[in-house]
Amino acid sequence: MRVTRYGVGVRKRIDEIHKLRSQKYLCPRCKKPAIKRLYSGVWKCKRCGLEIADNAYSMSIKAIN
Repeated sequence: MRVTRYGVGVRKRIDEIHKLRSQKYLCPRCKKPAIKRLYSGVWKCKRCGLEIADNAYSMSIKAIN
């Protein structure tokens, strides 16, 4: 979401949050990089179906790039 309003610092923070919430994370059950964000605070593994409640924009588990 790039707009010309607001400061560059705010835009950088928004870009970082967007990057964190769209990354795949490692599933603690099946050990595959398949966890994606469903909605704020809820994460679901596409492979084994595990649902986890964690932070709103990122998980405390290490991200898989």
